Amino acid sequence: MLGLALGFAASALSLVSGNTISINGTAIGGWTGVWVVTFACGLGGFLFGAIWALVFRAIAIASGR
Repeated sequence: MLGLALGFAASALSLVSGNTISINGTAIGGWTGVWVVTFACGLGGFLFGAIWALVFRAIAIASGR
């Protein structure tokens, strides 16, 4: 949820200031760019959390033996 909020806030502020969002050299303007960045940050946050959940689970399993 934090990744979605940060992605939306950053890209919405970029849109308000008149900037064009560029991803891999492709300019994405308007609200489409906002939602692309929001989705990318949300996905990144989810993957970050999932990796850390697996790391902590592995530590818990290892410490139980």
